[in-house]
Amino acid sequence: MDTKKFFQIISVVLHPIFLPCIIAGLFLFGANEAPWLDAKARWSLFTLLSTISSIMPISCLLVMQRFGVIKDPQMHSRDERSFALSIMIVALALICFILLHKINVSDNMSVAYISITFTLFVTTIANFIERISLHSMGVSGFIGICLYFITEQINTPIILFDAFGLGIIALGLIITARLYLNAHTPYQVYLGAVIGFLSGYFGCIGSAYLLF
Repeated sequence: MDTKKFFQIISVVLHPIFLPCIIAGLFLFGANEAPWLDAKARWSLFTLLSTISSIMPISCLLVMQRFGVIKDPQMHSRDERSFALSIMIVALALICFILLHKINVSDNMSVAYISITFTLFVTTIANFIERISLHSMGVSGFIGICLYFITEQINTPIILFDAFGLGIIALGLIITARLYLNAHTPYQVYLGAVIGFLSGYFGCIGSAYLLF
């Protein structure tokens, strides 16, 4: 496998649209949130969250690409990126509503998903100013969320420390990948990382304050 192909795969695997799925898997299967749920219930909840947060937005974007609403699958245009971000925000807002008012299985998951929604909202605003890297934003947002739970919880599950460390490695990989593929300038990549981290971390602080 050549270097370009490797970094293209990294860019797909670490796409920000999969961040909500990773968060759901981390809390449901790693951090053992809602321990009263059996394995079947956990998989059902994970499937529901993944479908709403990732599969539905991907399906919408593919349909819109098919009908020419989105012309570039890489979405280099700011207008197309804003459109995609808006779809993701709506999907995440729906999940927040479900977690807060319908299921309410885990306060920590609610905090994390509100933070992701906030991060996407901030990113949408930033996108009108600069075409920041959504990839670095997503990975660094994940790091910020993990750091919040590591610093704020008394008995932090060890898996969150592992996830934090893996997140830093993933951030290095995705920054290298986006620069190697010439998808962004260094400024856009690093700005995305800063916005993602700050939004993820302080989004958790803000949502926890509002909820508790």
